[in-house]
Amino acid sequence: MNKNTINANPEARKTRILVVDDYPIVRDGVAELLNLEADFIVAASAGNIGEAVDAVKNQQIDLALVDMLLKNETGVEVTKKIISIYPDIIVMIFSMSDDIKHIEQAFEAGARGYIIKDEVSDKIIGAVRQVLGGKNYLSEMLAKKFPKHKLNELMAGGCKSAIPKGVLNNA
Repeated sequence: MNKNTINANPEARKTRILVVDDYPIVRDGVAELLNLEADFIVAASAGNIGEAVDAVKNQQIDLALVDMLLKNETGVEVTKKIISIYPDIIVMIFSMSDDIKHIEQAFEAGARGYIIKDEVSDKIIGAVRQVLGGKNYLSEMLAKKFPKHKLNELMAGGCKSAIPKGVLNNA
């Protein structure tokens, strides 16, 4: 078998991820978690909108995992900027904020998912996989904050939603 034709670049098959958070320790921890997955690679990290834009321009990013509350800007601003440059990049918000307005603004800006940092590692990986699979995602505990009609409206952003089982039935 010719090594140059088969698996010549194993990194080429991996989903390239950008992590945007203003705390380096959070970026490093999230990168470590994501890099444990065989098909993910954190290709870049950024602490602000300028660094995020540079990363998407230079690193062929597939998915950006963005904190909602950065020091001088919001995840909404970062989402809008990234999507305005590269509309095919999937943006997912990863934040401590469970504010309904933040969630609504994130989806309106084009984010495909919103997960809170309190989630366990498996839920975070699962949420990333769901948005990569073409579905919107909202953490179950956040989804319960919305009435059913508002949740449906929020999640109907042009693709299937990945609302955890039982959430809509309880809304």
